[in-house]
Amino acid sequence: MNAHFLRRKGFTLIELLVVIAIIAILIGLLLPAVQKVREAANRTRCSNNLKQISLACHNYNDSHSKLPDLYYEYGPRGPVHFLLLPFIEQDAVWNSGANNIYGINTFDMMAYINGVQRPVTRVIRAYLCPSDSTGPDDGLWPVAGGEPGKWAFTNYGANFQVFGNPSAGNVAMTNLQTSLNVSTISDGTSNTIFFAEKFRTCHPSQFASLWGHGWWNIPYMATFAYGNAAGTAGYTAQASGFTGAVGGNSLFQTIRQVPFASNCNPMLTQAIHSNSIQVGMGDGSVRTVRSSTAVANWWAALTPAGGEALPLN
Repeated sequence: MNAHFLRRKGFTLIELLVVIAIIAILIGLLLPAVQKVREAANRTRCSNNLKQISLACHNYNDSHSKLPDLYYEYGPRGPVHFLLLPFIEQDAVWNSGANNIYGINTFDMMAYINGVQRPVTRVIRAYLCPSDSTGPDDGLWPVAGGEPGKWAFTNYGANFQVFGNPSAGNVAMTNLQTSLNVSTISDGTSNTIFFAEKFRTCHPSQFASLWGHGWWNIPYMATFAYGNAAGTAGYTAQASGFTGAVGGNSLFQTIRQVPFASNCNPMLTQAIHSNSIQVGMGDGSVRTVRSSTAVANWWAALTPAGGEALPLN
C-alpha cells in the first residue's frame, strides 16, 4: 500500500501546545467568575444564618419573656448559642445536654453525659460561615482524651452589650446575664446589632470563637464589645490578658484569613467577606457594614440604649 495511507495522523507538538495554552486561558478567564459565584452563594448562606439566629432570639424572648443570656450558670446552664438551639431546629443537640443535676435540660460540657457526645462538639451548620478559612468545620481540638468530637466553632459572635450586662461591671460570669427583652431595647431592634461575623480562630495563642464555651475564658467565647455601655472601659475579667474592645476601639478588623493570625484580636469581630462585615440586627434583618464606616456609628449600633440614630447607609 502507498506509504501515504499507512502514515498515522495526529497532532504535532506545536498544535498540542497551542490547545493546552487555549485551555489554560479559558480556565484563567472562568475561574474568577466561578469564585465570584461561589462567594456570592456563601455570602447568602451566611446572611441566612444570621437572620435565622437573630429571629431565634425573638422566639426565645416569646417563651422566656427576655432575651437569652450570654452565659447562664444555673439550669438551663450554658452560653447563648446553646440556649438558642431549640429555636433553630436543633432539639437533638439540645436534648443531648440533658442530665439530672437541675432536673431539666442542662448544658454540662465538663462531663461525658451517659455515653452521649457532648453538645459542645456538635457541628451546627447554622453557626458556620463557609467563607471562613481560619478553621476546619469539625472544630478546634478534642474536648478530652478518648472522647469523640472537638470544640465546635461558630462564625457569629453575640453582642455583649445586648446579651450581657455591662452595668454589672468587670466581674466575669455575673456580668453575662442580660436584663433586656425585645421591647426594652430603647434604640429599637432595627438599630441594634445582635450578632456579627467573626473568625473561627484568632491570635497566635490559639484563641477561637466556640459556640459552647463559657465565662472562664472570654477569648474563647463567641462574643465581642466586652466592656461598659459608655464605651470608655473595656473589661478584663477572665480575658487572658486582653481588654474588651469598646467605643473608639470596637470597629471590626479587616485582616487576612490566616489561622491564628498574629494581628487578630479575639475581643473584636472580623470581616470574613473582603472589606465588609455582615451583621444580624435585632429585628431579624441583615445588614452589610463597610470597613470605611465611622467607628461612632458602629458603636452606636452595638449599644441598645445609647439614644443614637443610625445613618440610613
